[in-house]
Amino acid sequence: MYKPILLKILYLIILALTFTSCGPAAPSSVSDDEFEAAVREAHETMDTVKQAILAPDPSYRFVGLKVRFTGGDVAFEDHWTEPVDFYDNVFTIRLLEGLTLDLGLHPNQFVDVNLGDVLDWVIVESDGRLVGGYTIRLAYEHMTPEEKKKFLQITGYVID
Repeated sequence: MYKPILLKILYLIILALTFTSCGPAAPSSVSDDEFEAAVREAHETMDTVKQAILAPDPSYRFVGLKVRFTGGDVAFEDHWTEPVDFYDNVFTIRLLEGLTLDLGLHPNQFVDVNLGDVLDWVIVESDGRLVGGYTIRLAYEHMTPEEKKKFLQITGYVID
Protein backbone atom coordinates (compact mmCIF):
# COMPACT_ATOMS: atom_id res chain seq x y z
CA MET A 1 0.00 0.00 0.00
CA TYR A 2 2.72 2.50 0.96
CA LYS A 3 5.50 0.61 -0.79
CA PRO A 4 5.16 2.35 -4.17
CA ILE A 5 5.20 5.79 -2.53
CA LEU A 6 8.27 4.99 -0.42
CA LEU A 7 10.04 3.50 -3.40
CA LYS A 8 9.27 6.55 -5.55
CA ILE A 9 10.71 8.79 -2.86
CA LEU A 10 13.75 6.53 -2.57
CA TYR A 11 14.18 6.48 -6.33
CA LEU A 12 13.92 10.27 -6.59
CA ILE A 13 16.41 10.81 -3.76
CA ILE A 14 18.94 8.42 -5.23
CA LEU A 15 18.41 9.82 -8.72
CA ALA A 16 18.83 13.38 -7.48
CA LEU A 17 21.97 12.54 -5.57
CA THR A 18 23.49 10.55 -8.39
CA PHE A 19 22.71 12.84 -11.32
CA THR A 20 22.25 16.32 -9.87
CA SER A 21 24.79 18.16 -11.95
CA CYS A 22 25.17 18.69 -15.65
CA GLY A 23 28.64 20.12 -15.06
CA PRO A 24 31.72 18.42 -13.63
CA ALA A 25 31.01 15.73 -11.07
CA ALA A 26 30.92 16.88 -7.48
CA PRO A 27 33.35 15.20 -5.11
CA SER A 28 30.46 13.28 -3.51
CA SER A 29 29.14 11.88 -6.81
CA VAL A 30 29.00 8.13 -7.26
CA SER A 31 31.59 7.04 -9.81
CA ASP A 32 30.92 4.48 -12.53
CA ASP A 33 33.50 2.17 -10.93
CA GLU A 34 31.78 2.37 -7.55
CA PHE A 35 28.38 1.72 -9.13
CA GLU A 36 29.71 -1.27 -11.09
CA ALA A 37 31.27 -2.68 -7.90
CA ALA A 38 27.92 -2.38 -6.11
CA VAL A 39 26.19 -4.20 -8.99
CA ARG A 40 28.85 -6.93 -8.89
CA GLU A 41 28.33 -7.38 -5.17
CA ALA A 42 24.57 -7.61 -5.70
CA HIS A 43 25.06 -10.30 -8.36
CA GLU A 44 27.48 -12.24 -6.15
CA THR A 45 24.84 -12.39 -3.38
CA MET A 46 21.77 -12.89 -5.58
CA ASP A 47 21.02 -16.28 -3.99
CA THR A 48 19.75 -14.44 -0.91
CA VAL A 49 16.95 -12.72 -2.80
CA LYS A 50 16.14 -15.84 -4.82
CA GLN A 51 15.61 -17.67 -1.52
CA ALA A 52 13.48 -14.78 -0.24
CA ILE A 53 11.23 -15.11 -3.27
CA LEU A 54 10.85 -18.87 -2.84
CA ALA A 55 10.35 -18.80 0.94
CA PRO A 56 9.54 -15.28 2.15
CA ASP A 57 10.03 -14.62 5.84
CA PRO A 58 7.11 -12.96 7.63
CA SER A 59 9.55 -10.31 8.90
CA TYR A 60 10.13 -9.00 5.36
CA ARG A 61 8.42 -5.66 4.82
CA PHE A 62 9.61 -5.48 1.21
CA VAL A 63 11.64 -7.52 -1.26
CA GLY A 64 12.79 -5.63 -4.33
CA LEU A 65 14.91 -5.80 -7.46
CA LYS A 66 16.46 -2.79 -9.16
CA VAL A 67 16.12 -3.42 -12.87
CA ARG A 68 17.62 -1.55 -15.80
CA PHE A 69 15.16 -1.00 -18.63
CA THR A 70 16.71 0.09 -21.91
CA GLY A 71 15.22 1.96 -24.79
CA GLY A 72 16.42 3.00 -28.24
CA ASP A 73 19.96 4.35 -28.46
CA VAL A 74 21.67 4.57 -25.08
CA ALA A 75 18.62 5.56 -23.05
CA PHE A 76 17.87 3.62 -19.91
CA GLU A 77 15.85 3.80 -16.71
CA ASP A 78 16.63 2.05 -13.44
CA HIS A 79 13.56 1.13 -11.38
CA TRP A 80 12.87 -0.73 -8.18
CA THR A 81 10.42 -3.53 -8.79
CA GLU A 82 8.87 -6.36 -6.80
CA PRO A 83 10.05 -9.87 -7.73
CA VAL A 84 7.34 -12.50 -7.93
CA ASP A 85 9.16 -15.54 -9.31
CA PHE A 86 12.53 -16.73 -10.58
CA TYR A 87 13.08 -19.53 -13.06
CA ASP A 88 15.87 -20.30 -15.55
CA ASN A 89 17.71 -16.96 -15.00
CA VAL A 90 14.53 -14.95 -15.56
CA PHE A 91 12.72 -12.98 -12.88
CA THR A 92 9.02 -12.25 -13.12
CA ILE A 93 8.57 -8.84 -11.55
CA ARG A 94 5.71 -6.50 -10.76
CA LEU A 95 6.30 -2.90 -11.80
CA LEU A 96 5.82 -0.40 -9.00
CA GLU A 97 5.77 2.62 -11.29
CA GLY A 98 5.45 3.30 -15.01
CA LEU A 99 8.33 3.81 -17.38
CA THR A 100 8.89 6.77 -19.64
CA LEU A 101 11.01 4.74 -22.09
CA ASP A 102 8.17 2.36 -22.86
CA LEU A 103 4.82 3.94 -22.21
CA GLY A 104 3.23 0.50 -22.52
CA LEU A 105 4.69 -0.57 -19.17
CA HIS A 106 2.49 0.47 -16.26
CA PRO A 107 2.41 0.04 -12.46
CA ASN A 108 1.24 -3.39 -11.28
CA GLN A 109 2.07 -4.95 -14.64
CA PHE A 110 4.02 -8.23 -14.57
CA VAL A 111 7.14 -8.40 -16.74
CA ASP A 112 9.86 -11.00 -17.26
CA VAL A 113 13.43 -9.70 -17.00
CA ASN A 114 16.72 -11.48 -17.50
CA LEU A 115 19.11 -11.81 -14.60
CA GLY A 116 21.59 -9.61 -16.52
CA ASP A 117 19.15 -6.67 -16.37
CA VAL A 118 19.01 -6.78 -12.57
CA LEU A 119 21.32 -4.22 -10.94
CA ASP A 120 20.56 -4.72 -7.27
CA TRP A 121 18.29 -6.40 -4.77
CA VAL A 122 17.05 -5.41 -1.35
CA ILE A 123 15.13 -6.93 1.51
CA VAL A 124 13.67 -4.48 4.02
CA GLU A 125 12.93 -6.23 7.29
CA SER A 126 10.07 -5.21 9.58
CA ASP A 127 12.46 -3.18 11.76
CA GLY A 128 13.66 -1.24 8.67
CA ARG A 129 17.02 -3.01 8.46
CA LEU A 130 18.30 -3.39 4.90
CA VAL A 131 19.69 -6.64 3.61
CA GLY A 132 21.44 -6.16 0.28
CA GLY A 133 20.60 -2.81 -1.27
CA TYR A 134 24.15 -2.21 -2.46
CA THR A 135 23.30 0.74 -4.71
CA ILE A 136 21.21 2.25 -1.90
CA ARG A 137 24.14 1.91 0.49
CA LEU A 138 26.46 3.45 -2.09
CA ALA A 139 24.22 6.47 -2.55
CA TYR A 140 23.89 6.73 1.24
CA GLU A 141 27.69 6.78 1.63
CA HIS A 142 27.83 9.82 -0.64
CA MET A 143 25.15 11.78 1.22
CA THR A 144 25.91 14.64 3.57
CA PRO A 145 24.98 14.09 7.23
CA GLU A 146 21.83 16.18 6.71
CA GLU A 147 20.85 14.18 3.62
CA LYS A 148 21.44 10.91 5.49
CA LYS A 149 19.22 12.03 8.35
CA LYS A 150 16.40 13.08 6.01
CA PHE A 151 16.76 9.88 3.94
CA LEU A 152 16.43 7.67 7.02
CA GLN A 153 13.44 9.72 8.25
CA ILE A 154 11.62 9.39 4.94
CA THR A 155 12.33 5.71 4.29
CA GLY A 156 12.42 4.35 7.82
CA TYR A 157 15.47 2.33 6.85
CA VAL A 158 18.15 1.16 9.25
CA ILE A 159 21.50 1.02 7.46
CA ASP A 160 24.29 -0.84 9.26
